[in-house]
Amino acid sequence: SVRRPLPLTCSSSNIPHRLLQPSARPPLQCKLVARAAKEPSPASDEPGEGDGEDIDVEAAFHQLLEEGLGDLHDEGEGEADQGEAEMPPDDENSTFEGAEAIADELEKSRRPGYTEEQWREGLEASGIDRNSMTEQPEFEGEDEQEELDAESSPYDEGAHAKYPRPPPRPHFMHVLFGKAAYYEEATRLQTEHEDVVVYGIQADPTLVLEGDLFCCIPSDDCPDSEEALQSVYDAIQSGAAALLLPSELQAFPDLLQIIPEEIAVVWVPAVEEVAARLAVSFFDAPSRDLLMVAVSGTRGKSTTSWLIRGILEEMEQVAGMMGSIEWSLAEDRLDSDGDLWEPSEEDPAKDRECSAPFKLTPYAGKYSVPSPGPELSLSTQKVLGGMKDRGATCCIFEVTPSSDEHHLNQAIWVDVNVVVHTTLAPPGGMGKSSLPMTTAQKEELEGAVEAAVAPFERLMDPDSQAAIINLDDPAVTLVIKAAQGVPHITYAIENQDAAVWAESFKFDIWESEIIVRTPLGRLQVISPLLGRHNVYNILAAVATGLALKVPLVSIVAGIESVEIIPGRCEVIDEGQDFSVIVDSADTPEALEAMLSALKGPANRIITVLGCRGEEDRSMRPRIAEVAHNYSDLLIFTNDSPCREPPEQIIQDMVAGLPEQLINRYSGYVYFPFQDQGHVPLWFEPYLQKAQRTTRRHVMEDRFSAIRAAIGTAQPGDVVLIAGRGHNDYMEYEDGEGGTRRGWFDDRVEARAALSKLAYLNQLTKLSRRELPWGSALSEMDTVVEVEAPPS
Repeated sequence: SVRRPLPLTCSSSNIPHRLLQPSARPPLQCKLVARAAKEPSPASDEPGEGDGEDIDVEAAFHQLLEEGLGDLHDEGEGEADQGEAEMPPDDENSTFEGAEAIADELEKSRRPGYTEEQWREGLEASGIDRNSMTEQPEFEGEDEQEELDAESSPYDEGAHAKYPRPPPRPHFMHVLFGKAAYYEEATRLQTEHEDVVVYGIQADPTLVLEGDLFCCIPSDDCPDSEEALQSVYDAIQSGAAALLLPSELQAFPDLLQIIPEEIAVVWVPAVEEVAARLAVSFFDAPSRDLLMVAVSGTRGKSTTSWLIRGILEEMEQVAGMMGSIEWSLAEDRLDSDGDLWEPSEEDPAKDRECSAPFKLTPYAGKYSVPSPGPELSLSTQKVLGGMKDRGATCCIFEVTPSSDEHHLNQAIWVDVNVVVHTTLAPPGGMGKSSLPMTTAQKEELEGAVEAAVAPFERLMDPDSQAAIINLDDPAVTLVIKAAQGVPHITYAIENQDAAVWAESFKFDIWESEIIVRTPLGRLQVISPLLGRHNVYNILAAVATGLALKVPLVSIVAGIESVEIIPGRCEVIDEGQDFSVIVDSADTPEALEAMLSALKGPANRIITVLGCRGEEDRSMRPRIAEVAHNYSDLLIFTNDSPCREPPEQIIQDMVAGLPEQLINRYSGYVYFPFQDQGHVPLWFEPYLQKAQRTTRRHVMEDRFSAIRAAIGTAQPGDVVLIAGRGHNDYMEYEDGEGGTRRGWFDDRVEARAALSKLAYLNQLTKLSRRELPWGSALSEMDTVVEVEAPPS
């Protein structure tokens, strides 16, 4: 870490520490839609009638257009509003006034029956000076500290130099708990550990620096006490100044013996919840100082988030991103501490053009989004704090609709301005899928809908919050009901009553063209994102731009500036005369949405597809069936087999091919739809002939499969490499009951394959239209096929 712990020498002072107050939140930028909601409908005689559903949105928007939309940030308005947030008076009745307001806003029921009145009574009895509870540590030796700051620092180098240096955040422990409205613990810490100061909050003992508060959050994989004891010991050895520990660890005398008396210890039943709340206080509620746009839904979140970021950056905003592809600030990625990410080890593939066939390329020194776990809520606050400290003005935040408690807790402590609804549609809904839902999908969808609606239920301020709603979604009634307290803008393809409506759209193999009707006028958007599902994502971004008062020209420019979304319909263009697309479609519904968009414009569709190991086996034949129905040439291959045999995964997929096609080769000694490495050498020509005839191939080595597909493509074809998207590794069995990762990036492999086309094109006599290349199999007439019985 580049953070330098400040000196531990400190003394009490009369410098008040700013308590968190709701009034300190800056004005939000969705004034246009909020104002439109307040305007009476032309059909209404009463001002402000209705909750936003009955508003003549078009008339309201045109009125605002005539008055002038202004900039995204109205000049001087933010400063005026900030001036209204007064500091609490320094008297005995207002010491925790701001903290009390925060506690009320963040669900008072979470605070176990210890009221502020009881806290005040205990404070009077103890004789503790209330004013000291809001003091900030004052450091001695300021001149020496200034000299240290003037020295060469990592913050002055590389990507760090682009951003302001994050300020130090020393907190007395009792002040930190007081700001979070944990009054009882604040009082106890004031009495027992008055001088304990913390400089950071950390849940990973390996990252603890001197002076940190270590939060021992039990992991989902290994919640036992032995791991917890070791982590506490490691944190103490690293210099932790305070510990937040689960109550159940009090039963272990060995733990109590290793904790020095000078370390402040707080025992709580739920460390995850308390740690997140302390982080909100530690970073001064960072989401309140940012324009927060949350994107919620079962599909389309990442694409929509990147498009919205493009719009905000077009308005010269410094945008942060928290999503499934990356946590980032502008073009720089962030780690789970909110610092600019830097590799912790050497990347062995750094200078390599691509991986190698039939070999595992070491995977190290690569970026990955922190995995969801018990530390997710804490990490979220730290990342938002890091964004704010480095000058971010806004953040786009993906809300995962999951019944997982870590995802549910993550958004509770985030103060959101605009919530965007992509879709809560079941398979066969908005995406026009022809596939029925399985029982597991129905159960999963029920939990996802409940979780996805939750952010809309927390929207309560019509002057500063808004909702963006997909009017074509089957769950639209639930979303509108949940968001009834704030104005909303709707979008749709089917429903022409939507404020933002797609008049028309068309695709070719390279890009899409969409004509969009909005209350402010019509606009044309050209994007490399293909498919009906991506039209919805673009409409959601347009509606969000309108809610944020962005001019139409800037909305279009922002969306069109997003040329690449990693692994989301990412077009790999190296000047070839056919299209290569890498997409994350890993379900039957997502794959069908992608392939259906390509079916018309493409001469041929060549699909490379695999399924991950140790996941739902029932999905494999279903996704293979979709690929078979839409693809002219299909190659089954590996996709992170983990501890499953790759041949078993592929056989599960091949089971989705039509029975009539399989039965044509029932007389073969060996099953022909498998990798040729599993059959004797003499049978290989028969296997290749069967696969060539049906254009359904099996190549377990993904390296070879991608090169075969790209080498076979002809002008006007589309090669779709599906399932993995932006993921840059594959997992294999390590021989010891576990798994190991190897570097493999579909986008890198596709570019490497395209770079070799010049050599292949020199082989003018080599026929590459079918697999395997060449004409030898065309002359082979000894293949036995069985006539399928009449249906």
